[in-house]
Amino acid sequence: MPRFCVLASGSSGNAAFLQTEGFGLLIDIGIGPRLLSSRLACIGASWKDVNAVVLTHVHTDHWKDRSLAQLCTHRIPLYCHPEHVEVLSHYGPAFEPLQRAGLVRHFEDDQTLELPNSLRCLPIRVPHDSEPTFAFRIDGSSGLFGGDWSIGYAADLGTTPIRLLDAFRDVNVLALEFNHDEKMQHRSGRSKHLIDRVLGDRGHLSNRQAADSLGSHLRSSRPGSLRHLIQLHLSRQCNSPALALAAAKKVLEGIAPSIVIQTAAWDRPTNAIELAMELV
Repeated sequence: MPRFCVLASGSSGNAAFLQTEGFGLLIDIGIGPRLLSSRLACIGASWKDVNAVVLTHVHTDHWKDRSLAQLCTHRIPLYCHPEHVEVLSHYGPAFEPLQRAGLVRHFEDDQTLELPNSLRCLPIRVPHDSEPTFAFRIDGSSGLFGGDWSIGYAADLGTTPIRLLDAFRDVNVLALEFNHDEKMQHRSGRSKHLIDRVLGDRGHLSNRQAADSLGSHLRSSRPGSLRHLIQLHLSRQCNSPALALAAAKKVLEGIAPSIVIQTAAWDRPTNAIELAMELV
């Protein structure tokens, strides 16, 4: 049965795993290979179950050179945007061997990437200060009698463009950044430059912005289509799971109270979501 799990999320590292029958896809490899192994083991998987990786952007909490080397060892292709290549080549010694092995593949903005097992992955460019940064919509099927399912994944973005809301319409699982509480950000003691960066249109979504985006998503989607919300990339210094959860629940009250919320963390995986017929 297809399933989805966030293995790690936060400024210390990011990775998520989608597994269908016979095909496994990692979104980002922002933690080292041993930690990835242990997180995969938590859901009964291993590197042998990973068949491809897609990269959101090149900030180093989303890729690690040692994990690139592991891709080469296991002959796992990396899908990235052509504009990612210069940074990966410059800062990742393991990237060139991956290229020489023919394991670097490219995707383009708003062009569906066709993957095995009838998976379709749509990259959507989003505003973030690593250019370019992508969110992904992934569509698949549970088989002849299992029904179709869809995931929207957006881990780093300063604002939520209308085109992203349009692309994520009717997804069953929404994984969305809830990075910071604005009051905590202002009181954090961080430099003005860093605060302005995080709060800017190319920074990170606050709880308020993410909650507004969630409300917009629900209003534009079919009632009942969204079943799971995963809160991503919480700041350990400028947010708390309780604040992020309260912001989401406030939106869901009276609209879709049955939606299951999980708050992803860096130090443990979320519960795996089974992408079965009941999602749709």
